[in-house]
Amino acid sequence: MVVLHRSTSLPLLLLLVACEPAERSASQPAGPAVAVGEPVVHRFGGPTMGSTYEVKFVGGAAIADVQKLVADELAAFDAAFSQWRNDSEIARVNAHASSEPLPLSPRFAAVLQDALAVAAATDGAFDPTVKPLSELYRAAKTSGQPMEPAASAAAKARVGYRHVQVRDGALVKLRPDVQLDLDGLVAGAACDAIATKLPQSGVVSFYLEVTGEVLCRGEKAPGQPWRIGVVDPRADVVGDDEPLRVLALRDASLCTSGDYRNRALVGGKLLHHVFDPRTGSNPEHRIVSASVLAERAAIADAFGTAFLVLGTDGVQAIWPRLAAFGVRGALLLGVDGKGELEAKEFTWPQEER
Repeated sequence: MVVLHRSTSLPLLLLLVACEPAERSASQPAGPAVAVGEPVVHRFGGPTMGSTYEVKFVGGAAIADVQKLVADELAAFDAAFSQWRNDSEIARVNAHASSEPLPLSPRFAAVLQDALAVAAATDGAFDPTVKPLSELYRAAKTSGQPMEPAASAAAKARVGYRHVQVRDGALVKLRPDVQLDLDGLVAGAACDAIATKLPQSGVVSFYLEVTGEVLCRGEKAPGQPWRIGVVDPRADVVGDDEPLRVLALRDASLCTSGDYRNRALVGGKLLHHVFDPRTGSNPEHRIVSASVLAERAAIADAFGTAFLVLGTDGVQAIWPRLAAFGVRGALLLGVDGKGELEAKEFTWPQEER
């Protein structure tokens, strides 16, 4: 079983609380390691997107071939969406201060279209144009000084998903100074892209995790599904890995977003990185973690971020819209007035242990 930790802008730690049967890492020498007939789970991983990734798969595919496929896909996503590279496609997009159409790569256009669709479905609670507010938060966190009201108002004026369109594979900014931040679904989109390509190497049963976003296909062995645990936020803040919910993940994705690991005391007030793009402020509700189960990881990733903004009542209001996106369930964890953890489930599967 894997316990899933996720914080939307910090490197996460993914802890294995129990090894998969007969796991073999890419660094282990080849050779018989298990009894005849017992399945072997191959495993490898490494750094990516300021965090980590991990792949597990069963079958006879060569680990080196699978590693190269995954590495190439992650490199392509880094080249397209990295906020820390001057030569990335998103850097070029953000430098394009014009309403003239800007041609996009098919990869970038597809991810942006997903982001805009989720933004519309959540009434702007998820917004790919939130970059100006994110930059203000990072500056405030570094300096310890509160965001100036004038700067916040100016940043908020540049945020709004309706300022951006994708037309015939090109970006059109209806407001030229709009800038994009797609970190809220890029890791999930990378999972989806890798999952699409793995069968080309003969891998059909696998577990993918990219910065905490998880996507699984098939089973480890007949009758043995991939099992994922959503961490208890109370345990996570002290470095523990106690799962609060455990479920079998079959041909689906699970993404968890939380605000409790990326907080800062700024001007005597506790500030975290999850902003309501419509107000420019942290949400007022007490939800600290949102896990989303969906067919596609990009969708689960984006809605997880949105649910942290919306809170329980907001999620309830838009829930009927989400079946069209392949959303299967959600688990919201919050803190009540007494400091106790409480959970709200939306068609969440029955726990498996």
